[in-house]
Amino acid sequence: MIIIWLAASLYIIVSFLFQHYITDTYYMTFSFIIFTVIVLFFTLLINHTKFIAIIYTSFIIRLIMMLIDSRPGEKVIPHSGEDTENYYETALEISANPALVNSDIYGGFYSKFLGLLFHVYGDDRLFAQFLNIIIAVTAILIMIKIFKMLDISGRVQWFLVLLMAFFPHSLIFSSILMRESLISITIVLSLYFFTRWYKHRERSSALLSVVFVLLGASFHTAVMGILIGYLFGFIFYRHNTKEFKFSVESLVPFSIFAVITTYMLVFPNVVADLPIFNKVDQVFNEDVGLYETVASASGGSAYLTGLEVNNLFQLLLYSPIKFIYFIASPMPWNIGSLNELIAFLLDGVFYIVALAVFIKNYYIIKERPILAILLLSVMAGWFIFGLAISNAGTGLRHRFKFFYIIVVILGVIWDQRRKR
Repeated sequence: MIIIWLAASLYIIVSFLFQHYITDTYYMTFSFIIFTVIVLFFTLLINHTKFIAIIYTSFIIRLIMMLIDSRPGEKVIPHSGEDTENYYETALEISANPALVNSDIYGGFYSKFLGLLFHVYGDDRLFAQFLNIIIAVTAILIMIKIFKMLDISGRVQWFLVLLMAFFPHSLIFSSILMRESLISITIVLSLYFFTRWYKHRERSSALLSVVFVLLGASFHTAVMGILIGYLFGFIFYRHNTKEFKFSVESLVPFSIFAVITTYMLVFPNVVADLPIFNKVDQVFNEDVGLYETVASASGGSAYLTGLEVNNLFQLLLYSPIKFIYFIASPMPWNIGSLNELIAFLLDGVFYIVALAVFIKNYYIIKERPILAILLLSVMAGWFIFGLAISNAGTGLRHRFKFFYIIVVILGVIWDQRRKR
């Protein structure tokens, strides 16, 4: 993939240097797609022969979906429509006036990223969407490296790659103009470096794992919840004994950090004046809190709209039910259309099954510290997002942020069960 990313960088540089001569980047983008189609095939054939059929087929499907989405007229790919068009229109404004990157604008960091990309390369939406596909394929290849570091057997790896390659919302989010692919790659890179720290005690990897979470948080602040699990590992895991060691001196500061972090992410108004928390997503040029941002009705299929969390008592009272609704919505009793039924069967069921697997295999989680650490990251993220979200459409997007971490947990559990 390094060759493909170098080529992408070269295309961007050439387009910028010769922008006065290249008035339309359509043919450049088309040639880059053809180049990637060829190079990716041989890259997979040489380095990932075992997975070539799965990954390459997935790549072609994503490419076809991207081309369908790029056609003029009504959008037919799920999740493509209002948000994607708003991202695109905002990016065009930034491309025409780069000074807008210093202002609060719809889409936050992602719109600014797209705007600067368009300013340098050209206003080419197809190129931006194709980068999402490359990012998704890159994420899968990095995940394979993580599987190998954790000594997951080849047979289990094959099924995990199959899951990642054809998981419906992975296909969708990588083929449309959404930020989910960029957020996912930051989380995957963070997971990769955290695993390196876990296996080899590399301090630089520990630092990079935190850096990539913070980078992902620049797209959506609540991603920082993953740090709760990481910090748990940094404080309590002992490499020499390969187990946790707890003490009052370490438990107290960790507990305080976890509570404060969760509270600030759920109730951002308490730290509204701090710069980092002003980076929470904006909705139509207005600064709003995390709750109002992700609970916007734009996601569709609203649920539990009367259960607003405004204080600590409500947090404790409503968190269990909002947690379950977040990972499973749209709930069967709330399904009112074929699309919602499909969303439940192809997405909600996966997360329900994953939660059931975690509970059933609690004894394995106790034996493998990496599982406890990653599971805490997932649960913290689910808890934070669950409290904030009140519609199924938005829930589908936000729970996907934890998809790759969940895949690693499931892989380790499955591998441990096979070895018993």
